[in-house]
Amino acid sequence: MEATLELVDLKNKFKLLRSRAYFYNDEARKFQDLRNVLNRKISNLLKESKTEKRKRNDLNQKVLELKKERDAVRKQLDALFQELNGTSPNVKQFRGKNSASQIKRQIHQAEWTLQTKNLSASEEKTLMDRIDELEAKLTKLKSANKVLNNRKKLKTDIELIKAQLKILSDQVYKYSQESQIHHNRMVEALNLIDNEVRTKADDAHQKFLEAKEKADELFSKSEILLPRINEITEELGEFQDMKNVKMEKVKEVVENRVDKAVQKFKAGQRLTLEEFTLLVQRGML
Repeated sequence: MEATLELVDLKNKFKLLRSRAYFYNDEARKFQDLRNVLNRKISNLLKESKTEKRKRNDLNQKVLELKKERDAVRKQLDALFQELNGTSPNVKQFRGKNSASQIKRQIHQAEWTLQTKNLSASEEKTLMDRIDELEAKLTKLKSANKVLNNRKKLKTDIELIKAQLKILSDQVYKYSQESQIHHNRMVEALNLIDNEVRTKADDAHQKFLEAKEKADELFSKSEILLPRINEITEELGEFQDMKNVKMEKVKEVVENRVDKAVQKFKAGQRLTLEEFTLLVQRGML
């Protein structure tokens, strides 16, 4: 009886320990799943931050190249301005003066006069000096016109360079802004990892370890009870076997008595009260 009570008590303790162990085991699995989900999120955020960083660096490299190109264009523009300013003094003296065609007509007229009129030596010399003066002026005017044409070309080139410079500056601004966007996204992803996701993942991992440790502890405590449970169960099993053997023997004795009573009844012999009762119980009388 005492062994049976002890066995019941031990089994109840075992079931309680196992029940609590399974509970903490489920808790551990839940926190493990949560931790794994958060770790995958961290992995995805790291990939995202690396992608944004690569895009940012590519854009920064493009900005550097555009800035170098822009600096080169600015130097080219400065050189054109210097060249343009350097031609200004040579042109001012010809502003408002006769055109080349007018000077050519004057030279032609003077040469015609020399060829067609009888002039004195002094008149001829004066006219030839005038022709020389006009030709010198024409040469200077041609040079000035060349400068003017060059200035016109320089101004055209300057405008083209200015337009190119504006395009480059706009591109530098555009790519700088895009680079900043990707930088902000990278920082946002990393901050999300550091300030939120990693904290939750670490917390889930810590709770997983605690629940797992608790489950293992309860499983171990329940395992300690098993040897005694098995021992008592075995003892009670042997007792039951002995009890069953005894019952079989009693049954065998009873059957023998019944058979003997039947034989006596058939032979017309007098039955004892016990034999009579046995036959009545079996429904034979």
